[in-house]
Amino acid sequence: MKDDQREIRERIANVYNQLGIVGNNNSDALLTSITSYGKAYAVHTAKPTSDREEIVNAIDAVPIDASGEEMMCQAVGATISGNRRFATRGRQMALILVTDESGNRENNDRFLEAAIAEAKSNNCKIYVLGREAVFGYPYAHIRWQHPQTKGIHWLRIDRGPETGFPEQLQTNGFRRRHDAFSSGFGPYEQTRMARETNGVFFMLPSVETNLVSAQKHRYELEAMRPFRPDLSARIEVLAARDKHPLRTLIWTVINDLSPYNPAAQKIVELQIDYPLTAPEFLRAARLNQQKALILLDYMAKAQKALEKGKHLRDQEPDPRWQANYDLIYGQLIAYQARIYEYGAALEDFIKNPKTAPLTKGTARLVHWDIAVTKTIRTTESEPYIQKAAELLAATSKEFPGTPWAVRADYERNRGYGVDLRPDYHAPTIQVSNPIPVPKL
Repeated sequence: MKDDQREIRERIANVYNQLGIVGNNNSDALLTSITSYGKAYAVHTAKPTSDREEIVNAIDAVPIDASGEEMMCQAVGATISGNRRFATRGRQMALILVTDESGNRENNDRFLEAAIAEAKSNNCKIYVLGREAVFGYPYAHIRWQHPQTKGIHWLRIDRGPETGFPEQLQTNGFRRRHDAFSSGFGPYEQTRMARETNGVFFMLPSVETNLVSAQKHRYELEAMRPFRPDLSARIEVLAARDKHPLRTLIWTVINDLSPYNPAAQKIVELQIDYPLTAPEFLRAARLNQQKALILLDYMAKAQKALEKGKHLRDQEPDPRWQANYDLIYGQLIAYQARIYEYGAALEDFIKNPKTAPLTKGTARLVHWDIAVTKTIRTTESEPYIQKAAELLAATSKEFPGTPWAVRADYERNRGYGVDLRPDYHAPTIQVSNPIPVPKL
């Protein structure tokens, strides 16, 4: 976040000047303390200060943390606790959290409520400058090119979801999601801390140019109002789930098909890049055709469970959960159509292998990629396609101006067919002792 740190540093003087804090008589009206966190927690000002130069130097002293850990909630609580003795003689404490992630999951689970309690006991409002959560998904991925080898890496970051627990499928039908689909809300922990302390969550305005599969959308404010996430404590969210059978059903489906569930991972992750040599291709294709049949059975059972629970959808009072049901139901049927097409595409390739140039410019052919297309290969997928298209169109119509409608349109419009396409990579440069791939 060095760019964000630099921008904040350059605006510190403006904050003091715009508040009219310029002379000796009122120079201590606003005091600033700088702390930072990664895997460790650091205090960069010995005590709160109004010295602009000291504040700027403290921001510059924020280190780059190579661990990839983000002890956000613990750091929030520690910062408030460490500054409480300075909030005397009528001073009002406020904490401004600047982050592009949602924090380490275990740290958040352990320290979120403690941080909120610490803020409330000190009458401290929490303001957050953060990023938009990914719709129903905990992660996002940053495209990073190694400066020495020129290899491309997708670095995973904690970014969401907007709710205490994911409320959307964690699979795209073939494997775990890698999208960054807009949710319209901030990450759960940050928005909860802001709301509980009468603060505000602000979205960082700068554009993320290296966000993988970014799907950025501006949703309609009034359309989104009924779909605000439940920002209760996680234990209360779980209790509400137990009281509403539809929510329990949907969470069960999500977990049963989650690539992050060790019991399901080996089944719900199909291979999406295939080797170039015929014997290796055949072995991989046959293995994944068998896995696809098992995954179809998984999804068919999930579909039947949702159909059996249709009356629960009609009884559910929260439109957010009604939308969750409709979208997931349509996706499950669309994904079954694509899995049928996946198996057929592999079979066609085995019988009639494609050819492609071994090089394109300096890039080399490295494997065959599974790609979604609009060309259909088999009649087995046709009834699924028709039903999925109807369900997804209905979801889009019922929930306009929301992520559910946009995601339904995306699923419907990207096609149901599958093809194998040549994938070319530029050769990586061999270097001795390359710098390690960063952890974000």
